[in-house]
Amino acid sequence: MHRRLTSAIVIAAAAFGGLAAPGTAHAADARCLWGMSATSTGALVVQASGSAPKPVVHVRDKVSVDSLRTTVSADVTVFDPRTQTRSPLKNTKVSFSGEGISQEVSTDGQGRLDAPVSFRGTEKSTYLQFSIQATPERDDAGGGTVVPTVRRKAEIVLDPASEKIRAVYGSTATLTGRASVIAADGTRRPVPQGTPLNGDLDGVPGTGADGRFERKIRVAPRDDYPWADTTWANNSSYPWLTMASDRTDIDLVQATSFTKYTATIDAARRVTFTGTLTRKPGAGYADVEVQYSTDGKTDWKTRKTFRTDSGWEEFKQTLPGETDGYWRLHYPGTANIQAAITQPVRLTRTATNFSYVNAAPEPVRKGQTFTIRGTLQHGTPAKAYGGQTVQFYFRPAGSQDFLPQGQARTAADGTFTHSFEADRTGTWVARYRDADGKHFNAESRQDDLAVNP
Repeated sequence: MHRRLTSAIVIAAAAFGGLAAPGTAHAADARCLWGMSATSTGALVVQASGSAPKPVVHVRDKVSVDSLRTTVSADVTVFDPRTQTRSPLKNTKVSFSGEGISQEVSTDGQGRLDAPVSFRGTEKSTYLQFSIQATPERDDAGGGTVVPTVRRKAEIVLDPASEKIRAVYGSTATLTGRASVIAADGTRRPVPQGTPLNGDLDGVPGTGADGRFERKIRVAPRDDYPWADTTWANNSSYPWLTMASDRTDIDLVQATSFTKYTATIDAARRVTFTGTLTRKPGAGYADVEVQYSTDGKTDWKTRKTFRTDSGWEEFKQTLPGETDGYWRLHYPGTANIQAAITQPVRLTRTATNFSYVNAAPEPVRKGQTFTIRGTLQHGTPAKAYGGQTVQFYFRPAGSQDFLPQGQARTAADGTFTHSFEADRTGTWVARYRDADGKHFNAESRQDDLAVNP
């Protein structure tokens, strides 16, 4: 036979200052588990141990923001399956807790306990949890109840500046106002300090002693709901006050930004911009300006304007660049669409040039040897650019195309030479192509060479 005993609790909440008569008894019904019954006083009796059931709870008196204190009472009995008798559970500690409440009291010699409880009037719930620890002689027991409340009439009034705001989508807005309890005669007083409002960016804001509050919200309303409501943390389930709210109408400015943005300059002195102009909420065509400044701070000049479909289209724009300078993309926006601008990006490479190139002797007879000499420089001021490859191209007279003919390496002083056998009259040119990703390409002047039969 199972030798452990099982306890049960009957709990009543009465107004502070004394207990009224015991609560109405609850008779056992068909929903009771096997081995359980209720006494005429409402005590739950367990005839068999095992999983301890919840106690039967009686609560008569209610609390409100005008009367926050009450007394919790309980008659605790224990059933002994060995003797099939029920008796008071004497001098036993009973723990009960709730939001901001944690107490421990003991039953008296009659198995009864009384404990005063004070609420703050700001709890999200008035649920109380009760428990009796198990011993070698009995199972544990526990349960809980919601102390009924009388909701008082209340209101939330936003300050005029918070009734309607103009804000960019995704930005932070601060809403302020006052929450009040309304008495029967229409007079108003602040709600209890710390009354929780619906959550914001910092968590759950509470009211001050004067009923005032401040909420920080993210401006991101749905298209069909361009407003934000301020109400209690539990909305209509808030136990102390009737449902109240106030609405902030939002004049929404659509947010724009450049994403996946890149800006580069190549060896041919061309600048290229890629990325996407995003707009939230919504999308649509937008005209974007490519702007240039020598110092990145002043005198921005628009070099090109292009159209892109904000929201999904990835753009790529290429235009002639500069040796050095700052570039950015600028979307000017409209009355209801935010402007957008990228951070200035400095795009620069080192310039290169041929200070001298000449093919000699000229004219030259067909089959004779002639030599192309020149000098390659880089930087500002220009200095010799040694150790680089120079390529030679020839365009025959009457042709439109330059054909590769060979290459030479520059000496330490930037000079180079290359000899060719004369074949026919045409134009020669020397070219340098960037080899380290840090220089611009260069092309020499075109040198016409006459070849005689």
